[in-house]
Amino acid sequence: MIILNATKFCIATFLSNLGDVIYSVVIAWYIADVLQSGFLMGAVLFSLGLSRFIAGLLCGPVIDRIGAKLFLWLSDMIRTIIVLVLAILLWDHTISFVILIMVSVLFGAIDAFYWSASESIKPRLVATEYLSRLNSQYFTVVRTTIILGPLIAAWMVESISIEHSLIAISILYAFSTFLILFIDSKNSHLENINDNNDKTSYFSDLRLGFSFLNRQKMIFYLVITMFFVNIGANGVNVLFPFLAKNVSDDAKYLGYIYSSMSMGSLLTGLIFSVKSIHKVELKIIYLSFLLQATGIAALCFTQNFLIILIFVFVIGLITGFIGVLIPTFVQRSVPIHLLGRVNSIMMAISMLSTPVAQFIFGVSVDYFNIKYLFFIAGALGIVTSLSSLLINVRKGTPRETVM
Repeated sequence: MIILNATKFCIATFLSNLGDVIYSVVIAWYIADVLQSGFLMGAVLFSLGLSRFIAGLLCGPVIDRIGAKLFLWLSDMIRTIIVLVLAILLWDHTISFVILIMVSVLFGAIDAFYWSASESIKPRLVATEYLSRLNSQYFTVVRTTIILGPLIAAWMVESISIEHSLIAISILYAFSTFLILFIDSKNSHLENINDNNDKTSYFSDLRLGFSFLNRQKMIFYLVITMFFVNIGANGVNVLFPFLAKNVSDDAKYLGYIYSSMSMGSLLTGLIFSVKSIHKVELKIIYLSFLLQATGIAALCFTQNFLIILIFVFVIGLITGFIGVLIPTFVQRSVPIHLLGRVNSIMMAISMLSTPVAQFIFGVSVDYFNIKYLFFIAGALGIVTSLSSLLINVRKGTPRETVM
């Protein structure tokens, strides 16, 4: 039953995330091709990111109180309806600026609930010793949708129109909604621990999540480390197109770079999908951050494209390893009745680093040589991870909570 639950969860995740990726590409193409508005593109992305951040900070107590499975189901159900309505509106009309902004705000908030609920439900699906496998499978599924989604979206837009593409996306969400109904998340392998008091207010529940992070200093330091390391790691994505341009005017070189990183991440995900990680220590996470940042900084020292691809592949490998380690550590260290709150706060702070990185490195590329920017991105990660590693060694690693 436990394996079947995890399988249903991963399939539902694949369908839902594939819908998300295809939707993002289709809407971006609609704005660029039909509306032809750079301002609208920026406004949609900004409203999406802002609503994700705000909802991410606030959604945790609700997920912990009501249940992660319900929010997974509601998220996909609401997205099914929204995308269907958009398809109907597009049939005879152009979608207005106001509607697109409203939809992006809704999608951003729904994403925050969905992602936080996905992380919170995992310990209820498998025993603790199998969490790293489930996290690896989840990571592999998400990375696969990121690779396949744009290809499918491009084919859809060219072959079956935007309206029919939106209908196909809604079908993906609907199938995911259906699968979630059959996931059993009743803690069959756990004690039914629930320290939530139904009489407590939403704000007291929210404060409890922040106070937990404040008390658990090592986890708090991890959140801060993630924020600064991610600025460098996300900044690299802004720099890659310019790196490819320096090599050749042929766009396929940018594809090679992204494919190399994706293959590295996928390989890590596949390895740990069948091999469990029995113990996760913060120092291993910080060392992984350090290796990732060193690989990024090393890109400034070579002009050979083959060596660049090797470095990027290794960065992808380490990024995949980090993507498995962090959720596994959090799920083992945080009491299950607080997972929604802690995950949502961590997710919101981590996501905030993306627009910060995009702005800083996007502006900087007009003023600085790209190889110096790779070094700066890597140096930021090296300094941050080394500092956190030294703090961790000095103060000791927190013990994992037994759930």
